[in-house]
Amino acid sequence: MKKTASRLMIAGASSLVAVIALSSCAAPAAEEEAGSGEISGDILFYDTSGGVVYEQEALTLFKDFTDDTGVTVTDDYNEAATKFFASAEAGSVPWSLVLFPTVNDAATAAEDGLLEKIDTSIVPVDDLVDGTYSEYGIEVGTFGMVLAWDDDAYPDAKPTEMADLWDLETFPGKRCFFNNPQYGWTLEAALLADGVAPDELYPLDVDRALAKLDEIKGDITWWTSGAQSIESFENGSCDIGILWANRAFTALSENGFPMNITWNEAGYSNSVWSIPAGAPNAAAAQQLLKHVIENVDGQIAFASVIPTPIPASLKSLTPADFPDEVQAFLPVGSNVEGSVLQDSDYYLENLDAVLDQFNRWVGQ
Repeated sequence: MKKTASRLMIAGASSLVAVIALSSCAAPAAEEEAGSGEISGDILFYDTSGGVVYEQEALTLFKDFTDDTGVTVTDDYNEAATKFFASAEAGSVPWSLVLFPTVNDAATAAEDGLLEKIDTSIVPVDDLVDGTYSEYGIEVGTFGMVLAWDDDAYPDAKPTEMADLWDLETFPGKRCFFNNPQYGWTLEAALLADGVAPDELYPLDVDRALAKLDEIKGDITWWTSGAQSIESFENGSCDIGILWANRAFTALSENGFPMNITWNEAGYSNSVWSIPAGAPNAAAAQQLLKHVIENVDGQIAFASVIPTPIPASLKSLTPADFPDEVQAFLPVGSNVEGSVLQDSDYYLENLDAVLDQFNRWVGQ
């Protein structure tokens, strides 16, 4: 199903535009037995998102939790999960909640015995859509990897599918891609453009994908962070490309940039919140998961600014429950009917080899 986000202008740019990675150390928290009902102290949050995502979490979901319980949430921003794995394997974990950027990161941590089980006597996982939680975590922050473009650059024809990235005549200009294939949908987009059916993408034919990318390699501008992705559009470095849907929304709603997107042939995946094994304040972290799932107003408030729902999907919540201006950017409901769920199992088994081949190709 092809959907494009209508252009909109929201008055009053918020301070959330600034990307600030907040990092600090938590005060020692009292150890509590999970399920005791008595929680206190601080939850040090191993955060691989940071920036505007954490800022909005702090203003909504985390603030509401602190207001109701007195337990604070302190952000410790880390670009990837690497530091968590090193600390956990060394038996030194100061964090009580961790955000894994991918489902396969969380699965690896669970297999290695590095995570606490979710206490389902506390955390109401039955409220979540099946498949968006496991014994060791709940999926959050669904991120969509969508075809996006400067709407002013193409006043006549509008892109509708990934093959349009290869149509330099109809859609001239530089193309923006993320320099990490797992989070960027770069290889999948190339295969879709080359005629591979969505249900036959995996296992990826990396050679075929790179051969297709060779056709436009000289027209690619690589972005390396969410902030840089929209800056590349705003400063004219590219006119069309693949972006995370929440960043496209930020460019439009906060910065007033004429960004447009389609979910057709987009990819989407989830991050995961988990509790580390031996977490210093595991009881409070279990209660935080419960509070977030039950705090529907907080979920709507968060996703109205950052359209990556936390948790990933609540059974009782639909896109229509959100403000009109954000609905087209939400990776839920009919928006993703023409999209493809990324195969996290494939990347779990093949990530190192894919990254090596991709990085060597980029460097050629």
